[in-house]
Amino acid sequence: MLLSLGSNLGIREENIEKAIVLIHGKAGQVLAVSSLYETPSWGYKDAPYLNNAICLLTQKAPLELMEILLAIESELGRERRHSSDYEARTIDLDIALIEGCVIDHPKLQVPHPRMHLRKFVLQPAADIVPTWFHEKQQLSISDLLLKCDDSSEISLFE
Repeated sequence: MLLSLGSNLGIREENIEKAIVLIHGKAGQVLAVSSLYETPSWGYKDAPYLNNAICLLTQKAPLELMEILLAIESELGRERRHSSDYEARTIDLDIALIEGCVIDHPKLQVPHPRMHLRKFVLQPAADIVPTWFHEKQQLSISDLLLKCDDSSEISLFE
């Protein structure tokens, strides 16, 4: 399972590190962790994000995993508002892709419906699972990155 992580509030690197530890403790085995990338906020103007991706081996069903991820977000200080507007957040955890699986549920869509449009998801994913296949776009992660029209700056975080 591929998870996408992002943070642009507080100590961003620490937020992501804490999230990975909590995911490992509550959801399954973290098999791979991508590099951290710094990217501008998407859909609104705010502080830049740190983003990365992890590959997770879990026995949790996808909806159960999503509930765990939401609880981890809350534990790390994320406050969700009932708005469709993008906003700054201490942590954002998404199930981006489950190889060989498509889910269309009101609480969860897999593959993530906008992942193929966003370099901040695709670049970290390409670091760890470049050959994984996006079932709806019919392309590998690395091919999606090559085709991505997202012109936003993305840089390795030192």
